[in-house]
Amino acid sequence: MQRMTTLTLMLGLALAATVQAKSEKSDVRFDANAPVADQIRSVESAINADDYSEIGLEDKSRVQQALGRIKIKMGDHERVEQLSPHDRTEIFNDQEVINTIMTRARADSRMVCRRERSTGSNMPQSVCLTVAQRRRAQEDSRKALNDSQRFNNFKP
Repeated sequence: MQRMTTLTLMLGLALAATVQAKSEKSDVRFDANAPVADQIRSVESAINADDYSEIGLEDKSRVQQALGRIKIKMGDHERVEQLSPHDRTEIFNDQEVINTIMTRARADSRMVCRRERSTGSNMPQSVCLTVAQRRRAQEDSRKALNDSQRFNNFKP
C-alpha cells in the first residue's frame, strides 16, 4: 500500500513538472541574462504564431518598435550587462513593454472550449473560441441589448 502511494505521488510530481515545463517553454519572455539576439528572434517568430494570434496591430507595432530600439542599443554586444547603465535601463524598459504585451496576447489567445446546447436542441456541441473572441462576443451582445432597449424606450 505504501509503495502504491509513493508511486502515485512520484507520478503526480513528474506530471506536474512536465506541465510546468511545457507552459514555461511556450511563454515568450525577454530576459536580461540571456543572449539578446536569440530572444529577439524568438519574439519575432512568436508574434506570428497561433499562441499569440490575438495580438493587435497596434501592439504588434509597439513590440516591433521596442525590438528595433533594443537592436540599435545592443549594436555589436551580445549581452545586456556589456552596456552602460543608461542603455541597460532603456533596454529594460523596452523589455517590460514587450513582456507585458506578449503576456496579455498569450492570455487572450488561449483557446477555451465549452459544451453548449444550441436553441431547440438537447445535443451539446463543442464551441471553441479564444478568450478575446468570447470577450468581444459578450461585449457585442451587451451593446446590442443596450441599443435595443434604448430604441424601444425612445418615444417620438
